[in-house]
Amino acid sequence: MASGEFVVHLRDSPRALGDLLAAPTRALRGIETRESGGFWILVAWCLAAAIGLRFTNLADAVVGFEAGGGLRIVAVLVGELTQAIPAALGAALAIVVLAGAKREPSVDLELGCAAAIPFLFTRAVFRTAVILVGREPPLRLVQASYVVAGAWTVALVVIAVRIARARPQSRAVDSSAAQHMRSRLVGWSALAVLVVALGASLTWTVRNVATLGPISQGAAAPDFTLPRVDGKPGELSLSAYRGRVVVLDFWATWCPPCLAALPMMHELSREVEPKGVTFIGVDSEGGQNSREEVASFLKDHGAPYPVVYDDGTANELYRIKVLPTIVVVGKGGAIERVFIGSTSKKTLASAIDAAASR
Repeated sequence: MASGEFVVHLRDSPRALGDLLAAPTRALRGIETRESGGFWILVAWCLAAAIGLRFTNLADAVVGFEAGGGLRIVAVLVGELTQAIPAALGAALAIVVLAGAKREPSVDLELGCAAAIPFLFTRAVFRTAVILVGREPPLRLVQASYVVAGAWTVALVVIAVRIARARPQSRAVDSSAAQHMRSRLVGWSALAVLVVALGASLTWTVRNVATLGPISQGAAAPDFTLPRVDGKPGELSLSAYRGRVVVLDFWATWCPPCLAALPMMHELSREVEPKGVTFIGVDSEGGQNSREEVASFLKDHGAPYPVVYDDGTANELYRIKVLPTIVVVGKGGAIERVFIGSTSKKTLASAIDAAASR
């Protein structure tokens, strides 16, 4: 599709959105007649939602662009698609199946994309309310939002199926100026939800800009005290190792790159220990595995250096967004280097030697 045509679809998206929410039958008939339009409404909504509902995540990724922020920008966009794609494909599949002999898969996919919009809009209203309130809602409210969103989309699927089963039909589309104006007003009102979310996110971002992006080189390494899971009892505090170079390895048992790096980390830790260097593994399960499960994993795979179980405290202090992340802390407690993602033994050893020589 030419870029000019995409711009036309984008410019027309408020009216198309308003049609779907205020006059769904007419909107779906229009998509059926044109045999297009539903997909681009979905794309436009996802782009707007990514900016409005995930602005803080985008700002964080932009601030830390050199430290993997580019991938996190993509992850924000993908995050919106993870809700949109299942809803759209589920609706399209239902339309294809229920249309019977009148099915037209390509057109039915367009109808399915359009039918998913009420689901995404309802969820956006709920997510905006959560942003404004500033705390996580009870599970029953989350479930209720999905029920309402799903019911609205099912209603549009039913309309789409009726339209599909009536093929062939007149291709004339009701497009009076008054109805277009009404649809545009409804569409802009729906987009206003995302504007409210964007405003709330922007306010939070401005107030907390210092916490965005990865922790910087030269900053004081935040202290933490966490329970050990390497077979040794008690807790471990980073401050207890002042005067030594400390290598913090933020990892998790479910992280393939982390596990692939373990043999190298174990080997390097033994090589540099005589130089006054201590490795500390910071298990960052995020609640996916318990302390006991991590301890069992370490018992099977070995732990030549201390490993602590993080409840999220250290990850928040060090602004960890990607695993693995390795932080080299100097003898005086300042951060010397930060490696986000996989790194080579040679590169890490060079950074450790530089820190140890100071």
